[in-house]
Amino acid sequence: MSAIVVAVIAAVASVAAAVVAGRFAMASRRFEARLQRVGQVSEHKREMYVPLVDMLERMFTSDDPPTVDELAHKRHFDTWVNVYGSDGAVRAYSRFMQALPAQPPGDVQFRLYADFLLEVRKDMGDPSSSVDRLQILGPRLADLKDRSSLTDPDLDAVCERAGWTPPWHE
Repeated sequence: MSAIVVAVIAAVASVAAAVVAGRFAMASRRFEARLQRVGQVSEHKREMYVPLVDMLERMFTSDDPPTVDELAHKRHFDTWVNVYGSDGAVRAYSRFMQALPAQPPGDVQFRLYADFLLEVRKDMGDPSSSVDRLQILGPRLADLKDRSSLTDPDLDAVCERAGWTPPWHE
């Protein structure tokens, strides 16, 4: 009788081990699929952000107008940032693009550009990034009249000091 009990216990233990192994295998497959989707989204984000950031960088450092290809990518980006971009990136890009036709002062343009770059950094890499606007725009600070436009957390106060009303407040 004890041999039967031992055999039953061994059989139950084998079945339990198989169930646990099966659950771990399914969880592992789900995790791998999720990682693959994240990798695909990250590649889409890279394809989306890199050309636009390159174009904006050139706009801030030269008088060369955007190329036909850059403008085509920007139109594509305008649509797809809403799908692939984080909430912060969508907000920052929207404000930046709304502001440009209203010709904001240079300090406000730098602020809006820095806000967008910070959101791109968070969206493509580390959401807990601690880089600030002054650090991200370090090479261009010689052109900045008022450094507080980058350090003040209140964008509305920055716009008010510059004597400019943002279009999203009109």
